[in-house]
Amino acid sequence: MQNVDDSSYPIVTMCVPVYNHENFVEESIRSIIAQTYENIELIIIDDGSTDRSAEVVARLVAECEARFTRFQFVSRPNKGLSATLNDALNWAKGTYFSALASDDILYPTKTTILVKHMMESPNCVASFGSVSLIDDQGVERGVRRSAKKHRFDEIFLLKTELPAPASMVVLQAIIDAGSYNPEVKIEDWDMWMRLTKGNNKFVEVLPDILAKYRMHPANTMKQHDLVHKGLLLIVEQHQDHPLYDRVVCILNCVRFRNLAATRKMEALGLLGKLLISPYSYREVRMYQGILHLLIKW
Repeated sequence: MQNVDDSSYPIVTMCVPVYNHENFVEESIRSIIAQTYENIELIIIDDGSTDRSAEVVARLVAECEARFTRFQFVSRPNKGLSATLNDALNWAKGTYFSALASDDILYPTKTTILVKHMMESPNCVASFGSVSLIDDQGVERGVRRSAKKHRFDEIFLLKTELPAPASMVVLQAIIDAGSYNPEVKIEDWDMWMRLTKGNNKFVEVLPDILAKYRMHPANTMKQHDLVHKGLLLIVEQHQDHPLYDRVVCILNCVRFRNLAATRKMEALGLLGKLLISPYSYREVRMYQGILHLLIKW
């Protein structure tokens, strides 16, 4: 096979949506500059940052213009992540699309490895590398490694965590799926399902560690509430699917586990509903919640 680093190979569109990451964004961008794959176009969109993120990016513009096939830096008022990704898609001319959060980091061979895999796998609509997990100081705290193909049912049932920092997606497939939905907050999970629903397409995670995913301090209960509402909003789009009731039950088990340690009366009310669902008894999250209810005070 021809060297994948050859510039005759497909253009990969990369997007960095930036929001208040002045301490991390330069390292993220430099990890794209350092990619061994040459034929990359890059768009960086500062989505209304209130810190010095835009200033940090501005210092890298000349270097990016020299490195990439096409380059654009946009700094504008906040529109949200989905709208930012859609702006990048409207600009893009690539065959494949990758988004990198402005606090995550790529390993140099990420693009080369995933382009090769995508070119050899016509039914693979998105591929992912495995990731190392780092904290705010960049210290590695673990590895999230997998090697598996996933179709709609597994994604819908929350049986897989697809590492977005190490992703590559067929760009036209995103367009065909309707682009990113600005009404949802968990835009990646929503997109992975829309890419694989009702067809023979799959997504695949490779065992190669291709990115560093920055883990921030644990979510607050307010954040858990927002995530739960966001997930339910996405699930409502799939009420026609036979797994719908089971997935709603899974989400409620997750919520019960999160509530059980601190908001016990609310958790007890939810437990009453879970106990009448036959799906709950398959879910380890419900039993974890019961333990939290009993021993965490």
